[in-house]
Amino acid sequence: MDAIPFALATNDAKTIGTIVIVAFIALGVLSAWLMKTIIQKVIFVVILGGLAVFVYSQRTSLDQCVDDITVAIAASDRQTATCSFVGFDVELPVTIDN
Repeated sequence: MDAIPFALATNDAKTIGTIVIVAFIALGVLSAWLMKTIIQKVIFVVILGGLAVFVYSQRTSLDQCVDDITVAIAASDRQTATCSFVGFDVELPVTIDN
């Protein structure tokens, strides 16, 4: 694996996460308005709320990943940094292009 085909800046990833959270909340409100039975409303709102909490919880993983890459760059003897995202460990190459 020579290159990462898709990369985001930390702030961009956090912004996207925030937008996804707002979208899940908006979908929950919209679905509660459109659905007729109480059970459908409750189940759907709980599912979307759970997804919003899940996306929010990944923000700390993103911060930890940035810290791990910073340490790897400072050490300059490590070629990769390991980040955990959605429960999976991902090896990221650490390179500095000058």
